[in-house]
Amino acid sequence: MVKLFRAFTARENYKNRDCVIVDWFCRERSEPVAHCRALVKNYHEMGEEERAEAQKRIDSFLTERELVALKEFIKNRFGFEVKSKELELPFENGGAIPNFAAPPTPESEGEYFDLHVTGEYGISVPICGFIDLSEPPNLISALD
Repeated sequence: MVKLFRAFTARENYKNRDCVIVDWFCRERSEPVAHCRALVKNYHEMGEEERAEAQKRIDSFLTERELVALKEFIKNRFGFEVKSKELELPFENGGAIPNFAAPPTPESEGEYFDLHVTGEYGISVPICGFIDLSEPPNLISALD
């Protein structure tokens, strides 16, 4: 079975916040990383729309090879560490797969950016980052 990972970076002192988390995710794939039929225990109980959403979420996670390439790229390009957490597979419930790659909405309080447009990008899939800025800034830091 394929191994999938959540990848993230903790950034300190960003926009008057002590620490923010950058969630890294694959924006799109030409082929599924793995079919959700093999990764979701309740697959046969799900409707077509639920299956499509589960597949989209599964495809947003990184494989081990993509994770290694991302870690090297971020460290060399920006000097930050990428941390990761291997996901427990198979997922019990396809409707409860975490969505760290939700598309921006008018209510989104954060920043999305595409790494693959930064030049000298050698990762096989387009990886994006999202910084959640929904927490208010630190008032003391904002006054500095």
